[in-house]
Amino acid sequence: MKKLYIWGAGEIGNRIRSHLSDSWEIIFVDSNIRLESRYCHGKRIIGIEDYLKKYSDEFILVAHLSEDESVEILHRNNLVNYFIHCDLPGEFKEPFIRDCLEQYVINYLGKRKDYILYGLNLYSIVIDDWLNREFGIHPNILIQDEVSELFIEKVKNKFGEINLINDINHIKGIKEICICFNDNRIQHKKYFLDKFLLTNIFDCSDKIESYYNPAIEKFHNIHQGQRCFIVATGPSLRMEDLDSLKQNKVICISMNSIFYAFGKTDWRPDYYVMSDYRGFSLYKDLLDSLSIKYKFLSDNSELFWKIPHEENIYCYHQHYEYCFDRLPKFSDNFSLRSYSGATVTYTCLQLAVYMGFTEIYLLGVDFSYGENESNKEYSHFYKEKEAADAVGFAKHVRLAYEAASTYTQKHGIRVYNATRGGKLEIFERVDFDSIFD
Repeated sequence: MKKLYIWGAGEIGNRIRSHLSDSWEIIFVDSNIRLESRYCHGKRIIGIEDYLKKYSDEFILVAHLSEDESVEILHRNNLVNYFIHCDLPGEFKEPFIRDCLEQYVINYLGKRKDYILYGLNLYSIVIDDWLNREFGIHPNILIQDEVSELFIEKVKNKFGEINLINDINHIKGIKEICICFNDNRIQHKKYFLDKFLLTNIFDCSDKIESYYNPAIEKFHNIHQGQRCFIVATGPSLRMEDLDSLKQNKVICISMNSIFYAFGKTDWRPDYYVMSDYRGFSLYKDLLDSLSIKYKFLSDNSELFWKIPHEENIYCYHQHYEYCFDRLPKFSDNFSLRSYSGATVTYTCLQLAVYMGFTEIYLLGVDFSYGENESNKEYSHFYKEKEAADAVGFAKHVRLAYEAASTYTQKHGIRVYNATRGGKLEIFERVDFDSIFD
């Protein structure tokens, strides 16, 4: 039986646990001392100090938002036998637990012997488990150059059945390299490009049929070359600014709890987006009845999508990208997927680009929630706790905005920040009051 300690007895840790078979022994680790000696979903919880003193020879997965702090603690204790949840595919982190990725990978690889897995990490070890349970085989796993010898030895000691190789030249019949990392992070060995087919099996979101919604394709480039506003729900948003958008007939995309403003303004967004799975519980009685022409809701709720909805509601696949040391991906096809980026504003940016907008203004994107007294006004859209919960994602959100800036600049799309104040300085600032002069 494989053993894994999961540092994080919260939502992220439990989601990952749900993707591991019964052949894994799971023990949760948490920094909150009050959780010690308790159980999470039937699994024991121990404190991090207990792990460091008694079990530090076992592999641990960092499965919470403060990844860098946890990695620093592990390094101070001279540990290399750890994994990070950000290095797992999005399916391991999404709230709607399903086996789409597992089934796709099993069906794609099958019993073939003409491929190798590239990348020694928790994901390739999990794939080995999938294939062993399904077909009784252990695929070859090619170790990437940057992996330390100590880490390799630890893996061999704890996951001894897997087949690790350092060189593929002596393996006959190999035609395909299946990459098990986020391919933005990998420097492919040069001879791969000439000799083998490279296949990304880390992010298969463009290959899994159930993620694709052909009904969304009609929105592709529907606003080619036009201007739009993405209206967020930050504390700086003024009702008179919304009135101005209506008066100037600006196409708007908005989100989440924006409907709380509808009693104070005649303005309505043309498009509405909700990506947070919690919204299906909070707003389930409102989503169908919202007086908005088109609504795009993520596929994060199995219960919601089991029942029929209005024709103007479109289900899109929300692919989870929690990144603490790299930029998340930016979707070029919203009908296939949108990358979460830990903020619905990032989803709105991907939708706006897909629709063909080339001039995008952000309004109400404060990027400073929960940090000062002025944000008490946030309650006109969120309860205080909901605003505070967002703060833990700040570094992930920043990386998402940087990814959006990189993508839009590369593709000749101008993004401006027309928010009144706030702390988002990644996009060029413009004065809202001067836009319609």
